[in-house]
Amino acid sequence: MHSHAPRCGQHMMSSTPYSARPLCKARCRRMSHSNHVVRDPVLCHKRGQPKSSRSTVTLASQNANINAAAVTAAPSTELVPKPVTSVLHDFARFQGLPSIGTSTDFSEAERCFTRLLGAEDLDAQLRSDADLQQAAHVLEEAVAVATGRAFSNAAGGDAEADAAHLFLQRTLYRINRLVLFWYDDLRNYNNERSIYLAQLRHSIEQPWQQWETAHFDVDAYKSKSVEELQDMVRQQAAHDVNPPLGQTASYIKNEMTSEGYRHLLAVGSVDGLVEASRQSRVCGGAANEIMCAIFRVLMEEYGTGRFNKKHSTFFATMMRELDLNVEPEFYFDLVPWQSLASMNHNFLLTERRRHYLRYAGGLTFFEVNGPSVYRSYLAAAQRVGLSDSASGYWELHIKEDERHGRQMVEDVAVPLIEQYGADGWEVVFGYDQEKMMGDRAGAALLKDLQDVDQKQCTPAMSMT
Repeated sequence: MHSHAPRCGQHMMSSTPYSARPLCKARCRRMSHSNHVVRDPVLCHKRGQPKSSRSTVTLASQNANINAAAVTAAPSTELVPKPVTSVLHDFARFQGLPSIGTSTDFSEAERCFTRLLGAEDLDAQLRSDADLQQAAHVLEEAVAVATGRAFSNAAGGDAEADAAHLFLQRTLYRINRLVLFWYDDLRNYNNERSIYLAQLRHSIEQPWQQWETAHFDVDAYKSKSVEELQDMVRQQAAHDVNPPLGQTASYIKNEMTSEGYRHLLAVGSVDGLVEASRQSRVCGGAANEIMCAIFRVLMEEYGTGRFNKKHSTFFATMMRELDLNVEPEFYFDLVPWQSLASMNHNFLLTERRRHYLRYAGGLTFFEVNGPSVYRSYLAAAQRVGLSDSASGYWELHIKEDERHGRQMVEDVAVPLIEQYGADGWEVVFGYDQEKMMGDRAGAALLKDLQDVDQKQCTPAMSMT
């Protein structure tokens, strides 16, 4: 699932303009811990130094390594138990430490994290391995500093705050992705239930989720009656199914170049190649009409069990048409923190049954709004002269998501609000939060697309 949104402010509803959202319903990443090219034990790619800043990462630089790379198989907000080792710190105590500097480079901390992830039995080794203990200390201090930069009241859109957000969201993603199976080395999952990693995730998730929730007036949602909440979700869906063309959508539809389109696919592939994987996590449990409605959406995303009909297969076909690498997570370094935040938020909601209503609301928005997003993408592909194979995924989604959107409103969101009464507000909150986070990710995507297109046009302009 993914996102689009009302304005980031203390408002429940807003007629904010549409903006393109990141392509989601699943997600991923890679790194190394030396100056040599090594294989990330979690993301299973051969890479050099990890990127703590995206400023120097381009699609061109990624593609330059495609043929040379020996690609292998793709490799909560509640308290969790304290770890078994004293190396795990109470992260709050780091808030008073002197700053580690104003650098936006968290690559050393990422290298330490990679080393911890690759340990044979992380929790056990942290009891006695001094080198791992030091790596944990470096990582924890970096997380504490990044948390202060990203979520403090003074944090703005400056480079330091953005770098902090990126480091935190990359770290979260690399933990969260372990709930999915990637058909890679089984040893990559040795620490999937590590208490240390659970505590690390919590130390990031808790302040982050508080910061995200502060964008909304939660009490205003709680004050609504069941009938008012049902009317709200229906009215918002009626608007979001075909919203006015916003700045991002307009740029994609009318101005984006073919290189920009390739960048769009590369960023979207982190989700698109494992589409709907997280949704599968909410389809178990007691059987009823609501659960079956959500499963029908998942079943169609998965091509009713036929690989050639699975939506991710259509996405891969688009990428091959444009000579892009179809290995899952290959383009992780291109993904902005705003998109990673949407992915990690989705991981949180699908892994916590307590957040089921919020997830259902978010999925409702995603399916309702999807066709309007994909029409802009399809128009862009047609405008730059791409083949049907290079744009077929969008056409497929336009047809299916129109039906999915209606289904999610009337067969999922509305009956859930009725069933859960006083807690039904969480469905509408989840809808609005998904929308807000998607708009934020869309704005970041727009900036990146404009940068890519400008770099493509500049050489030609200088020759005239």
